[in-house]
Amino acid sequence: MKYSYIIAIAAAVAAFTACNKADKYASNSIAFNRVEMTRSYRLAGSAADFETERDLTFGCEADILMPTVVYGKAVGAIQDSILSAAFGASGPDHSAIMTDAMQRIAGEIGYEVTDTVLPDSVVARTANFVSRYDGFFAVEGCVETLTPRILSYAVTTSTYLPHAAHGMYGTRYLNYDLETGKQIELADLFTPEGLAALPAKLRDTARQMEPVIGLTDINSLPADDNFYLAASGEIVFAYQPYEVASYAQGEIQIPIEPYMLVTYLTKDGNRLLLNQ
Repeated sequence: MKYSYIIAIAAAVAAFTACNKADKYASNSIAFNRVEMTRSYRLAGSAADFETERDLTFGCEADILMPTVVYGKAVGAIQDSILSAAFGASGPDHSAIMTDAMQRIAGEIGYEVTDTVLPDSVVARTANFVSRYDGFFAVEGCVETLTPRILSYAVTTSTYLPHAAHGMYGTRYLNYDLETGKQIELADLFTPEGLAALPAKLRDTARQMEPVIGLTDINSLPADDNFYLAASGEIVFAYQPYEVASYAQGEIQIPIEPYMLVTYLTKDGNRLLLNQ
């Protein structure tokens, strides 16, 4: 695994300044480490089942921009939520979590997984790491939105099973209140009555967006209450492929201006979405 320090990000609306080489940061700073890992496996015994000359291979790749400094607050909970969304586990040993998850996902196909070395001819003709393999799992973690008040983070996972018609992907969004250092849930932003009313609001907005996003079938909030807060101020509800539309339509994002939902907002919702 490789770690490379990312210089503190300067948002357009605020400066985030690192202090010194001892990794001491000002209370208004935010910084990240980039964590990368690749693993590849041979699916032992798969050649006979798939009638191929060699056993199938499965590649795994991760590229995570991991927050390390957030306004002088503890970042353990933020890191754990990112790891959980990406790999289904959390803890201080990021390398072990990633390695275990990759081996587990490769093994879910149903074959014993062993280390593999691809022929040079295969490597030479396929520059992209995951495209070298018969199947793959890839995960990327990156910043969706960064303002002095909010960090919205996106964890995108992609999987392709050998010889499948197509792969699957999805993006899980995580939102953090930088003033408190806590993760933001929909229940923090909306009253119970507001949460109950949201699906109808989303359905109406989706119908207005049909010329752009196509036909949808929205009857509930996105799975796992999936949303992010855009830099423009909108709250964006994100449905994954197949969740409310065809696979070809991809991820369906429904943005709504907070002022349209003002009667449903909690005190924290007003503070975070309307600066009140």
